[in-house]
Amino acid sequence: MTDFHSENHRRLNILAGVWDTTITLIGVDGAEGATSLAVDTYRWMPNGHFLVHEVDAMMGDQRVRATEIFGVEQASGEFFSRSYDADGCTNDFASTIDGIDYLITGEVQRFAGQFTEDGTTLRGEWQQLANHQWRPFVRVVLEKRSQAQPDGPSFSV
Repeated sequence: MTDFHSENHRRLNILAGVWDTTITLIGVDGAEGATSLAVDTYRWMPNGHFLVHEVDAMMGDQRVRATEIFGVEQASGEFFSRSYDADGCTNDFASTIDGIDYLITGEVQRFAGQFTEDGTTLRGEWQQLANHQWRPFVRVVLEKRSQAQPDGPSFSV
């Protein structure tokens, strides 16, 4: 039997797996620009309290790598995460998954997207804060290639 620590952990499990990601830059004028590819891998840490997100992307001729760790705020059901990139930068985020809607909020970046009903595709747009104004900067499409852990974490009691 597969168990999760909470219903909130179960909702976060929609991300578990390997995703092929298409990233499309959005210009200041709103026009679509260059397209890049990435692989996003989400896997549960041992004992299933935290979900690890590994990013491996090519943005033009630059390789971008990052690691993000998700946890669950039990009282609110909100997810929190901190990302770490190869340049030594960190970003903190709060996010929610409500049905098919996925929202991420950070101090200078935010995301709004939707999963398909079967959970195999996520489409959305990242915005960045610039001069006190939110502006779109990339659109993403993630297509699930495989489940990292098909049934999520399993715990013995």
